[in-house]
Amino acid sequence: MNIQSYLTKNWLFSVALALVTVLIIYRVIPVTVDHVVKLTITKNRTSISNIYQQRDAESTNEVWVDVLNLEHKSRFGHPKLGNIANYSEDFFVDVDHNITVKDADNYRFLVGSDDGFSLKVDGKLLCEHLGDRPFSVQPCLVHLNAGQHRVQVSYFQGYGNSGFTVEYARGDEKSRWFGDDSNSVKF
Repeated sequence: MNIQSYLTKNWLFSVALALVTVLIIYRVIPVTVDHVVKLTITKNRTSISNIYQQRDAESTNEVWVDVLNLEHKSRFGHPKLGNIANYSEDFFVDVDHNITVKDADNYRFLVGSDDGFSLKVDGKLLCEHLGDRPFSVQPCLVHLNAGQHRVQVSYFQGYGNSGFTVEYARGDEKSRWFGDDSNSVKF
């Protein structure tokens, strides 16, 4: 074996070893996202069939996400974090978040849910779906003045498939995920 062949084999082996090392480190480091929107997830002791039914909390935990895009393969999951609820049925999710609107205008919120939800802005109910349903997106329209506004969204998962998403847009702009800053809204 000549010296050049020996060096080439060692160099290729070193590169392969470095790639394997990088892949192992990538798999070991936990996935994280920016902490923008706090979810309060409450597991209910009894079956849920209505967004406003009395709650009987078995456990509650808080999870931070970057955006409200929690419908992945017909399951309540984040695209990067995966399943974040630790259970598959009979739970509520509550979001209570302040946004800053830069310009007064008409805004739309697009709430997707597989089961029920309610959306309030500044304490005023904008839209809701009370009971079970397959994943559907419902537009909710509101005129917002410039300044800070309190957005409250509640969602429930009864049984079966699940999913919860919230998007927003100013006027005719393209919608963005709730939690994703734009030229119109700051989270």
